[in-house]
Amino acid sequence: MSIRHVCFAAAVAIALQSGVGSAETIKAASDVGLPPFSMSGDDGKFQGMDIDIATALSKQLGDTIQVIDQPWSTTYPGLNAGKFDIVLSPATVSAERAKAMLFVEPYGDAIYGFLTSKAGPKIAKVEDLKGKTIAVNKGNLFDRWLTQRQAEYGWTINRFDKTSDAAAAVASGQADAAMMYVAAAGWLAKQNSALTPSEFVINTGEVYAYAVRLGDKALRDRLDRAMECLKKDGTLADIYTKWTGLKPLSKGVVMTITPGYGVEGFDNYDPTAHDLNCK
Repeated sequence: MSIRHVCFAAAVAIALQSGVGSAETIKAASDVGLPPFSMSGDDGKFQGMDIDIATALSKQLGDTIQVIDQPWSTTYPGLNAGKFDIVLSPATVSAERAKAMLFVEPYGDAIYGFLTSKAGPKIAKVEDLKGKTIAVNKGNLFDRWLTQRQAEYGWTINRFDKTSDAAAAVASGQADAAMMYVAAAGWLAKQNSALTPSEFVINTGEVYAYAVRLGDKALRDRLDRAMECLKKDGTLADIYTKWTGLKPLSKGVVMTITPGYGVEGFDNYDPTAHDLNCK
């Protein structure tokens, strides 16, 4: 599948010139259509949590992060093929993924939820979803979670290339619920008064993070330190609240700098202590 290069004039960060050589361009693939993380505004420009973070990371790095739109199901094949340098979308860290890529300092707590219709039945527990039709972004963690439990609960899974399309399926009555991060469900409900986040959420303690290719440790470490700077000065917390309307968990990863490089407890984590040189 070809990559759609999109003009990113308003959202791409302006690289800071250090006076020594020219700034690099780092190509980042984002699943545009995954609100509030990354989406197209009315003017056609990219906006969202990940876009604001890309701008802030660019400032810390002194390089330009160029964002392109890439459907989630093709992000990792494209990363491994060298079509871009970063997956700039929230990937929940798992043992399987940690073997196949290098994760950056985590930037969010992966709390799962469901988007439903206000006029439909309430979802207060997983059993309330038995026999229902659930929409999901094709190939992501939620798709796998639903697939693993499909035989037990008898739900039908409708798969879409974009989370926004999954939400539209709920709004149109094609699906009873859409599974996604709580942050995404909250934002979408704010945009459409006919929709609401479910009472039922799943907090497993998992986190999500950006990822780079195996072997690209230098870039991972640079991004890791830059993300720690965004935590240190409160920029990351401000961006989270701006797009979700929620306060980050007081002891969650949005507010906490984790030691070393990567995600502790997983493959390819590097415990090396390091100082920060934040801008």
